[in-house]
Amino acid sequence: MSSIRTPGRPGAPDGQGTPGRPEAPPATAGARAPAGRGVDRLRRPAAAVPALVVAALLPFAVPGWVGLLVVVGIFFLVVLGLGLLTGLAGQVSLGQTLFMALGGYGAGLLTLRLHWPTTLATAVMALASALVAAGLGTTLLRLRGYYLALATLGLAVITEALASGLGDLTGGPSGLVAVPSLQLGGWTVFTDRANYYVLLVVCAAGAWFVANIQRGQTGRALTAVAADAPAAAMLGIDTAAYKTRAFVASAVFASVAGSLYTFYLRFISPDVIGVTVALSVVIMLALGGPRTIAGPLLGALVLQGLPQAGQTFSQWEPLVAGLVLIVVMTYFPRGLWGTAKALVARRRSTS
Repeated sequence: MSSIRTPGRPGAPDGQGTPGRPEAPPATAGARAPAGRGVDRLRRPAAAVPALVVAALLPFAVPGWVGLLVVVGIFFLVVLGLGLLTGLAGQVSLGQTLFMALGGYGAGLLTLRLHWPTTLATAVMALASALVAAGLGTTLLRLRGYYLALATLGLAVITEALASGLGDLTGGPSGLVAVPSLQLGGWTVFTDRANYYVLLVVCAAGAWFVANIQRGQTGRALTAVAADAPAAAMLGIDTAAYKTRAFVASAVFASVAGSLYTFYLRFISPDVIGVTVALSVVIMLALGGPRTIAGPLLGALVLQGLPQAGQTFSQWEPLVAGLVLIVVMTYFPRGLWGTAKALVARRRSTS
């Protein structure tokens, strides 16, 4: 699957409940937390500190790869949000590029034509994307299985067509150019390293948000919805509302990523939000693992890093990505990271 270039710039539970009685979600709202859970909540943020220190030092360790790390960070943000919808709520979306386009084109136009501050434009387009997702979610999320996948794929197709067809607004196939760089107060975020550190902060905040959702009541409700929506509804869970919230959250992640991508590239074109990119995002999630924080990062790193193997190899990248996806989905349904965690856990239990 084609990955993004930087032109111009350096298993859900089985849900097998007792017949006649739906299986309860992993934990119910208001249930008292086990005694060790409070300690666990303290350990997990502490465990993230070494990873953040390593990430902060990476630009000095691999100075020639900072541009790639920026792109990986942007797609990590998109895949992280998609993980809430697909990994937790069990709803497949192939149309995340719609919200990347809203964030990218919207923020670019607001700053380029109306001279809005870049941060304000990013926030406004994130809000606009949330409203669009809420409207679409009430309709699309009634669909199930491949019907939902095909409907969201239609969103990706429409997005690319509109980006090319609305030339007066979007610049057509040539794209929207001369977009200003991100401004934070009086600081212009122009260099690769500066963009990397901004993305590091944004991605860390996004990972913290998703981790808390996964461990909290909302995550347990979403897991129940993914496992057996009728049974979850019988338990009093508003399945439609939870699906829509997950869709809105994933749209906000994609919109912010699209805005930051446009400010980094200083332009946006239909190639940046094309159908192949929409499929790449789903492959990244499936490849890394849909129910973890590290999985989306691993998937984005592998798929965006493949073209770095060489220009000749990049021509075969869609074929290789497709084959990798088939192998992973057939033999490693938890993704690479989920499979590695399961192997480590099994080895510890047998030792």
